Amino acid sequence: MDRKVALLIINKLGSSGTPPEVGVEAFSIGLDKYLKTIEDEYLNGILKNYHLSSFKLVVGNYGGGKTHFLYSVRNLAFKHGYVVVYVSLNPTECPFDKLELVYKQIINNIQITPPTKETLSFPLTGIEAFIEQWYSQVKEKLNQTTAINDYLSTLRGIESSSFLNAIKGAFFNWGTSNIEEFNAIIQYLKGEEIGKEIRARYRISERIDKATAFRMIRSFIQWVHLIGYNGVVFLFDEAERGISMSSSKDKRRALDNLRQIVDECGNSRLPGAMFFYAIPDENLLLEGAGGVYEALKQRLTTVFSNINPLGVKIDLEELGISPQEFLIALGEKLIEIFNTAYDFTLAPEERKKLIKIFSERSAQAYGFDISYRRLFIVTMLGALQRIKNEPEALKKILSNPQEVDRLLRITSRKLISEEQRDITETEF
Repeated sequence: MDRKVALLIINKLGSSGTPPEVGVEAFSIGLDKYLKTIEDEYLNGILKNYHLSSFKLVVGNYGGGKTHFLYSVRNLAFKHGYVVVYVSLNPTECPFDKLELVYKQIINNIQITPPTKETLSFPLTGIEAFIEQWYSQVKEKLNQTTAINDYLSTLRGIESSSFLNAIKGAFFNWGTSNIEEFNAIIQYLKGEEIGKEIRARYRISERIDKATAFRMIRSFIQWVHLIGYNGVVFLFDEAERGISMSSSKDKRRALDNLRQIVDECGNSRLPGAMFFYAIPDENLLLEGAGGVYEALKQRLTTVFSNINPLGVKIDLEELGISPQEFLIALGEKLIEIFNTAYDFTLAPEERKKLIKIFSERSAQAYGFDISYRRLFIVTMLGALQRIKNEPEALKKILSNPQEVDRLLRITSRKLISEEQRDITETEF
């Protein structure tokens, strides 16, 4: 790991406890058993070889590693030739009861593998970047307009002819440098209104709205598979917020959309698609009475493991490692990253004692509203910064468990306040 990545990780984790977009493998603990099974059974298995699809429910507390896990899955998907869509659901921009808004976020959050091998390299994101990359991959065969038309004529088998015509039009106009019409078609693909002339010229007859949104999502999956990728991995994060703040009617509609996706998995209309839907508490999602609740409960109860890869629920609290063992292993990795970031080294005995006292006190912090994992990360990285700048603070921390408890309480209040502010800003 180079210093840039180490600084990025420390800065992101130390400020909020949320994982950075790159470098999560450097501090992963206990996820291997899940990731290896996903890779073997799905990404390099039935999705790639048989063009099937699958759905998994990811369960983990606030700060319990859901985003970290999803980023790890994303990196595996890139490695095996998949397009990734990472969407953070929320009640204003992306509520799951309105699939037309989910579709827009999907199109805006298409991700493909970074173009360079640099360690600090972020994925290319968005429909424009995706089409540009698509064109660049085949441009050597498309030096002339006739060749472009010949290539596009081979594209077929997409459910929505309007969607197919739109992506053909975007490809053609990018290849012929007609940027004005390229942008107009991109506008349509993003679910926005376009002029009648563009509609007529490219034979786009369908609007993208609540009646057509699911068909457009299926068409997007079919298109990605058609042009050579192994499929699409969808990562829906923080899904609980969008549902928990909805009305009962909206929640039922959201759950019905979820049930529809689960039911569609396995059929030929979703070639190579895999959905991950992350929530903190399955009971929060499924509490309620009625047909849609019962239908979902029946579909989401089986537990995913290396023994039963067909199971649906991935429980991030069940990693087969005790909380303190988890934190000790995590602490070792965080200190290594901190050393790389700041060229700051603790003596081996001091390092061991520091990890021990923070892991013991954090693992006992079950009464706090913030996950003990996030609490440990933010508090210990804060302590390391303090020790780096005031070396005498180390002795005080190591000799006084109450000082560690005080730091944990301060961090907990800070994280809760930030969480509440985030929810308020999202809602209003």
